Amino acid sequence: MTINYRIELLINALELNNNSFSTRIGVNSTVIHNIVKGRNAPSYDVLQKILSSFDNISADWLITEKGEMISNTKRIDYSKSSTDLNTSLAEPQEKMKKKEDNLSVQVHSDENQLSGTCPNCSALKHALEQTERALKHAESEIGARKETILLLTDKINDLTKK
Repeated sequence: MTINYRIELLINALELNNNSFSTRIGVNSTVIHNIVKGRNAPSYDVLQKILSSFDNISADWLITEKGEMISNTKRIDYSKSSTDLNTSLAEPQEKMKKKEDNLSVQVHSDENQLSGTCPNCSALKHALEQTERALKHAESEIGARKETILLLTDKINDLTKK
């Protein structure tokens, strides 16, 4: 059985058509059409996209026809080191911190404006309350992201020890 035919079987087993399958893996539908028709062999990039799009598909079966199509084991991407993951997780945390700092500056600015008499005091007070709510929301998001980062770091460390 050719790899082209295994890809056709996979598409049918997933109850998809060529177009929906190509959309799901992020390639042009013509690529999948030509593979299924046997005109082209799948490239490494296509195989990689298939396997990364469907965690339960056996790479052994897809590439060599060994084993079953559906695998009970989930693949782990070891291509990213824990340092890379920590770096990529730190970026959103830095953005949240900047957002928090900006909101804090805005709150202090609004407080200073409210301390004097002004014709728009109620509007400014309302803006201050909205800013304070946004600041509290940002702080809770930062806390949740920190927890996620710590959990992921622990899991990565556990996986790298094995």
